[in-house]
Amino acid sequence: MLYQCLCSAAERLSSQCLALLPDLSSWEAALPERRRAWLGMLGLDPLPQRSDLAPVITGIVEEKTFAIRKLHFQPLPDCRVTANLYVPQDRPGPFPAVIYVCGHADPAKVWYQEFARWFAQHGYAVFILDAIQIGENRGIHHGTYSFGFWHWYSQGYTPAGMEVWTAMRAIDYLETLPEIDASRVGITGNSGGGTISWFTGAADTRLKVVVPSCQTGNLFQHIYDRTIDGHCDCSFWVNHLGWDLPDLAALIAPRPLMISASTEDILFRPYAFRDVFQRARHVYRLYGQEEHIHLHEAVNKHGQTSKCRLALFSWFGKFLQGDAQPVRDDFDGSKLPAESLAVYAPGEQAPAGDRLATVQDFFIPLPAGDLPEDKQSFAVHQEQSLNRLRSLTFNNLLKSLRTYPQWKYRPQGQTDEFLYRTFEFCSEPDMPIRLQAALPLQYSASRKMLLGPLSQEARTSFSLQASDLAESKCKGRYIRGCVEVRGTGATSIGAGLLWTCRRAFPLVGQTLYERQTLDLLQGGRVAREAIPGLTGLYYFGTGESAALAIYAALLDPECRGVVLKQPIVTHWNGGPEFLNVLKTGDLPHNAALLLPKSIAFIGEVPPEYQFLFPLAAKLGCLEAVSAVATFADWN
Repeated sequence: MLYQCLCSAAERLSSQCLALLPDLSSWEAALPERRRAWLGMLGLDPLPQRSDLAPVITGIVEEKTFAIRKLHFQPLPDCRVTANLYVPQDRPGPFPAVIYVCGHADPAKVWYQEFARWFAQHGYAVFILDAIQIGENRGIHHGTYSFGFWHWYSQGYTPAGMEVWTAMRAIDYLETLPEIDASRVGITGNSGGGTISWFTGAADTRLKVVVPSCQTGNLFQHIYDRTIDGHCDCSFWVNHLGWDLPDLAALIAPRPLMISASTEDILFRPYAFRDVFQRARHVYRLYGQEEHIHLHEAVNKHGQTSKCRLALFSWFGKFLQGDAQPVRDDFDGSKLPAESLAVYAPGEQAPAGDRLATVQDFFIPLPAGDLPEDKQSFAVHQEQSLNRLRSLTFNNLLKSLRTYPQWKYRPQGQTDEFLYRTFEFCSEPDMPIRLQAALPLQYSASRKMLLGPLSQEARTSFSLQASDLAESKCKGRYIRGCVEVRGTGATSIGAGLLWTCRRAFPLVGQTLYERQTLDLLQGGRVAREAIPGLTGLYYFGTGESAALAIYAALLDPECRGVVLKQPIVTHWNGGPEFLNVLKTGDLPHNAALLLPKSIAFIGEVPPEYQFLFPLAAKLGCLEAVSAVATFADWN
């Protein structure tokens, strides 16, 4: 059920992309904001400072008709990226230039050198860049794919952001060279290089021609066919705005764009890349330049045939060199060994102090997390932070909350102290959720309610036995409710799907924990409507689920506060992930935004949360933060 709901969300997103276009003047008026939004989803709004590129040429290889400069440069200070620059020697410049962004085939610029050689032999300068994880570079692409770096989503980080910035700085470097015609620069690459061709083409209008190869499909395909499981983290952006690939084509328009695709590519299916092309074509038609977009298909697996390459070379010839004649000659078969193209000497790497391997830790500027301690300044900070959470982290959740759940209930018997009820509802279309409730026998009297999510590890939700809200722990003083949020209870998923879903939810602007927060909030709505005598609702969380309780309370204006037991203290180190949430603050900071609502701790208070006690006192709400030994002591 969880996966079907996720697929439905992806289908809605892809099917609605560029569904209706305005007139050209309205479209162009919106373009600056749309491009800024795109940069934001890459972690590039605002753009980093254009610091000294500090290029270092470590050697030059002289070939018959061109020379290869082996160099590294610094897109960010002390982040060195290795590259080769091919410059023609058999004709006068200045030359049009091609940025060739390498895919994941290792060793990158060596593997793809035949493209660079062909372009250089035909009058282009070619700047071929090692990806930050491939070739001679030692950065990280596979954060969530291999290492469980789920906090990348909370940072708003994708390695595509650093790759795009590197390509943009590569253009900056070419603009400094007199032998380069900086008014004629294009970009291409295969596989992962196709991704960065798409992304940089949409980000930087200095690129006059864009040709992504074997990297075109829609997000529905990636989720429904689970092709996301074969993709690196660099293949996607932090999609809190719910874009799809045609949105990027719309930012490239009306510049020449050729999509090179293969019908037997296991990562990109024909129905998806044809859909992207058809939607993008309408934007080019809006400009009256439909001839500037082309889909080239080959019957081939993932990769390029000679037919693909000749079409690519012809496209560049037409739009970058002004030669409309079809290209007939392909690679000549010449290649150099890896050691001839290496930027560093054998056995050497980037100099000591290079930070490329840790760029993911500082690429996204994050707030210090300081909180004002006077009432007026705190109120301003609180409102600004809540607005940031609503726009960057929970904007899609708030849209889902526009639909109120319809519910039904079934009686589940009673004990000496409690009546048990099961409430069933859909928190959003195709997502059935259960709320298990325990009501004191005198439940019609005024009572407060403690409502929490079932944990993923819980063996059962029967009578709330496997939750911290079991009858043995909570005597009959208040109503208890346990929401079987998606991924728990009746919608549990195992390891065979959990990894896919945690990586797929962000493609539609969500995360698993964000959707669980929605389920908890919808459960609160059902409880208020269904349970007589409910005087106040408090969200409860323990461990990871404390994050759900904190954010549900921040988004629910009617709740009274939270009750936390052994709460997780950070979004770093693997989650729980919420898109861009660290751009507002980490969990203790965001919990403080609840004040003056009640924040109660059961048991020991983690050191990271202890600042809440003096902060509440300074803000004039001393009693809002409390700590008790057991549930029996909470009131």
